[in-house]
Amino acid sequence: MHWKIRYVSFINNTTVLALVGRLKTIVFCILSAALLISSFANGATIPVSSNLQAAIDAASPGDTLQVAGGVYDKITVQKSLNLVGNGAVIRAGNRDACVNIDADNVGISGFTVRDGFYGIKLNSVSGCSVSNNTVIYCTQPGIALIFSDGNTITGNNASFNGIVGEGWYGIYLSNSNDNLITNNVAYGNGAYGINLFPSCGNNTIRGNVLQGNMYGLYMFTDCAGNLIEKNDLSRNTNSGLDLRINCTGNTIINNTMEDNVVAGLTLMEDSGQNTISGNDIRGNGRYGLQIQSRSDGNTIIYNNISDSQTGIFLESSKNEIYGDHVADNVIQADDRGINSWNAQYPKGGNLWSDYQGQDEMQGSGQAAPGKDGFGDVPYSISETGKDQYPIMGEQVKQIAVLAKEMAPMKARVGDAVAIKAELKSKYDLLQVTARAYQDGLEAQGYCRLVLSGDFYQGDFSTALLEPGRYDIVLNAKDARGYELQETLGVVDVTARSGFTSA
Repeated sequence: MHWKIRYVSFINNTTVLALVGRLKTIVFCILSAALLISSFANGATIPVSSNLQAAIDAASPGDTLQVAGGVYDKITVQKSLNLVGNGAVIRAGNRDACVNIDADNVGISGFTVRDGFYGIKLNSVSGCSVSNNTVIYCTQPGIALIFSDGNTITGNNASFNGIVGEGWYGIYLSNSNDNLITNNVAYGNGAYGINLFPSCGNNTIRGNVLQGNMYGLYMFTDCAGNLIEKNDLSRNTNSGLDLRINCTGNTIINNTMEDNVVAGLTLMEDSGQNTISGNDIRGNGRYGLQIQSRSDGNTIIYNNISDSQTGIFLESSKNEIYGDHVADNVIQADDRGINSWNAQYPKGGNLWSDYQGQDEMQGSGQAAPGKDGFGDVPYSISETGKDQYPIMGEQVKQIAVLAKEMAPMKARVGDAVAIKAELKSKYDLLQVTARAYQDGLEAQGYCRLVLSGDFYQGDFSTALLEPGRYDIVLNAKDARGYELQETLGVVDVTARSGFTSA
């Protein structure tokens, strides 16, 4: 059976309530945008080429200011206006905000904003639109929403902020709810591409590219009910996505988290009851997904978790994990809690790339003859953690022995046994050796096998062995740390004539 990952959504009462809440947020944003457009449609359009603050002060609510190219000083907006930049740059000193927005229903688009303490700062406002701006080289946040609900932040480039001093954010939300944060780029910021702290709920964070930061997206302290969807959270120096301290009930779906130095996704300190579904989590340094510190009751389904040192690390409990494709991790899963690794039959468990069982039986007890797409023997994760219904398909070994030769099979003490093995590996092999074992215990002596053509070859000396029967075991280790042990054959070692072993 050829198994393909399907990113599937599921609906239960919690999901329905979340969808209703999300619908309210979308309706609120649409109505706010409509009111904003309506108010601007009734206002005058005013060209501005100098002293932007004076033009703002003189304008009436609902006016649109068309701002010509040039460099302008910091501004404060305290009425509903639409500011449109045409090559305009707003700069401020490193202790001032470039743009302070203190009124509802303000629009600002098309500006380059740079060098301030804040770039664009929304203060206790709603219905504002910040779009298609470039906000760079600010001391702390590029774009900040403080106690601001129901705003839209879209299409901005918030990069290289907070790269001196403590280092902070591309986009920052604090005590702000029901905002729409979409299609922004936040690259190379001092710490966070996007940061929510504290108490930010029901925000939609969709379609953003958050790369080259310390954390792509960081949620800290009481951030609940947020939708995190279709973002690129890759190539950050710590983690792609990190939730800490009571960040619960968030929906994390269809994101890409690749090549982060530490982890693709981290949940810490009571961050439970989150839904993690349909994400591509691959090639992260230490963990694909790590869940620790009482972060219980998460649902982890239909994700691709691959090519990390540890694919899934759980130091929490009551998490449900099924439908995932867990492939080519050095340690596929490390479960230090009590978690569920499969749904009830016939929904099943996860696909494990290193599962080597067969599919000859079917049924909830795998006791009736016939294939059902699940392995007949559970996949063991820990002493208490087992996937009862491992999904069949695409199982491969990271290191596989394709062919092997060993001669002679009978040797006298001191003879050499020639060993030859053809190996296939996903990553470069760093070390290949052969060792002798007797009754499960390693005996003295080993030989290193060296690549010659298509084969690893070497001569194992029996000089340190006592007469007896030995298993000759190949040991191979690749560049990612994955190790293979496989018995090549059995050698009978006898004493040399005229020689008595002590």
